[in-house]
Amino acid sequence: MELSHEKGLMKLRKIEKFQALVIRFITKIGKWLHFLLPFLLIGITVLAILTLIDLVVISTRLIGIFFGILALYTLNSIILYLGAVKTNKLLEARLDFERKRGRPIDALDGFDELTHHVRRVITLLKVTALLSIIATILFASMVLSKIIELGLAAIGFTLFALGLALLIRSLNLNIYDVNGLKDFYKPTIHQIFLDNLFSDVISNHIDPITHLRWNDYILGINDILNPTFIKKVKSLEKGERPITFAIEKILYLYYLKAQEVLQEERFIAEIKEVINIESETFDLEKGLLIEGKWYFSKKDFFSLFEYLKEHNPGFFKIVDKLQIELKDNIEVFAQEKIYMDTSANEVVFKGNSLNVMIYLFNNSPKSKEYHIRVIATGFDPQEFKLEIRVEGRGSFKIPDHPIPLTSSTETDIVGVMSDMLENGDAIWLTLKPRALGEQSLQIFLENADGTIIEGRTRNVRIAKDLKSQMKKLTSIGSILGGIAAPLSRAFFTP
Repeated sequence: MELSHEKGLMKLRKIEKFQALVIRFITKIGKWLHFLLPFLLIGITVLAILTLIDLVVISTRLIGIFFGILALYTLNSIILYLGAVKTNKLLEARLDFERKRGRPIDALDGFDELTHHVRRVITLLKVTALLSIIATILFASMVLSKIIELGLAAIGFTLFALGLALLIRSLNLNIYDVNGLKDFYKPTIHQIFLDNLFSDVISNHIDPITHLRWNDYILGINDILNPTFIKKVKSLEKGERPITFAIEKILYLYYLKAQEVLQEERFIAEIKEVINIESETFDLEKGLLIEGKWYFSKKDFFSLFEYLKEHNPGFFKIVDKLQIELKDNIEVFAQEKIYMDTSANEVVFKGNSLNVMIYLFNNSPKSKEYHIRVIATGFDPQEFKLEIRVEGRGSFKIPDHPIPLTSSTETDIVGVMSDMLENGDAIWLTLKPRALGEQSLQIFLENADGTIIEGRTRNVRIAKDLKSQMKKLTSIGSILGGIAAPLSRAFFTP
């Protein structure tokens, strides 16, 4: 069984390496060549047609340049096709590998939507590449046979291929990277009640393939936890798992590092308090070693944070405002019975979803029941009410005096924040915009008897996604141009 697993892993890594090489070329060079070279080919062809209608009159030097561009365009088209084939092969190989080891990825939420978008891009890449190769054959035949109609047909195929290329959602088919398929995935389902704010939000935003690596990461970090950290958590948080507090603190530390709040020396010192960074399976820059490959590096986490800011910016606003309260207002904060903060996208496109985040921290030892009432004008649902039991802080207490951001000898904001993110409860709501323009969002926190404790009103602007519409129009225009080019000879030639 072990030998079979190793052989399967080696085969997968081999496919992965080659696919990574091809996709990197396509994303960095290939896509630009595919958009630039057709215009050069069409330009030279149109020039030739205008020079002499019945014969293609081109100088010897220009013919050499033309065939050079043609060769490059053909090679690039072949690489595009190869990228599509290898991506499909890698996706199937990853699915097969995980299923054989008892982890069927296709059972995970969002996998079907993810593979639908990826396979659509694969199909578009294949068709685009084939149309481009046909176009190159027609271009070459036009020059060699001096038949103008072949040039017009070649222009048609080229414009058609260009139009299809514009429909491609993204070329970042990085199956091998952490959240490498983020351009093709958005949460189709997510937790409404979040117990561990940072880790729950992360796990709900990563693609299904990365989700398996995230589970491996948690298990790997659990194996290298600092014994002192384990002892501290168990003494303060009866019945809680140290790994949940560890992940919250690690993610928060990486976030502070991404914001350049922590210097490298302080960052290392803080991480040391949680895990054994001398372990052979962990590296501060590379991340955790999982099945012979490094995952969740510093760069990976920074990229994840950028992705979260783009799709759910309210999450970081909650984290940042909580940090401000602890830094500037901790004495008053320590006396509050319940802390609530809310956030939502300030602008959302119609057709997308509005993410609403609500964070609650019950500053009492025992859990309490609260109600959340939401009135959302211009959204669906327009009004609803949630009953939530917010867990108590247990023996943990917010300090009633100012504390430093980080410290190796005393309680600091990083430690308190990590505990609050784990001890607090959050609600993640998704609303559908139904009307354009400025809309209002009202959120009320109530006691179990309906008494309002606190309320917030937020304005949200619902706008049209003009960028996507322009991309579609450009694509349609190119496709229509591709159809019109070969027909023009028939209609406009006497």
